[in-house]
Amino acid sequence: MRILVTGATGTLGQQVVPALLAAGHDVVRMSRRAAPDAGWRQADLATGEGLDGAVQDVDAIAHLASSPYKGKYTQQTDVDGTQRLRDAARRAGVGHLLFASIVGIDDIPWKFFRQKLAGEELVRDGVPWSIVRATQFHPAIDMVLSGAARLPLMPVPSKVPGQPVDPAVVARAIAENLAAGPSKQITNICGPEVLTFKELTTAWLEARGRRRPQFPLHVPGALGKAFRAGALTLPDHPTEGPTWQDWLNQ
Repeated sequence: MRILVTGATGTLGQQVVPALLAAGHDVVRMSRRAAPDAGWRQADLATGEGLDGAVQDVDAIAHLASSPYKGKYTQQTDVDGTQRLRDAARRAGVGHLLFASIVGIDDIPWKFFRQKLAGEELVRDGVPWSIVRATQFHPAIDMVLSGAARLPLMPVPSKVPGQPVDPAVVARAIAENLAAGPSKQITNICGPEVLTFKELTTAWLEARGRRRPQFPLHVPGALGKAFRAGALTLPDHPTEGPTWQDWLNQ
């Protein structure tokens, strides 16, 4: 198939593109910047400019692009941009729109998660679709902990459980889903184990050879309650792949 990939240069996109190429697909990457070669198409989710051209002559779309925590631009990209992409796909007769999303967005009262949920609802309306939700990526946790470790005391939501997953595992699931065609279902891809953020942080510090005192960060209100209740995890749906310790040891 010819598959258009939005967010091709992101953490997940950098794994999805080679997975699709290895499976024999013709991959077209979408970018807001000028297309450097025939394997790229220029289009902007935030404005809609170029989208009709970007979706022409493709069999499926892997919609991975996201702009989390960027205020108005998140709405323009993750919600309004998803609607623009869906409408362009419908006009072009694209046979499958796959949307990459996040485990737990139904139960966590967080603005960005609400925006991802709105994106899911848009995708389910009007085109053949699939949704792949994932838990926290190993590199994303690493980035957060690297930032926290710059402080004299590391703030850690100690009692919040996570279920980190390797983006390559999620990428393989996305490639398989695209090959199978639109499922009109949500597929959850979760890490192989559930660990509290205290456990994640302790393992990270040891692997990086660093010492930082931790102090428990209390997330207040309904958001904190959902986090502590395990809304970011699905313990009964582990996926085989590298554990957090495996990834740290690479």
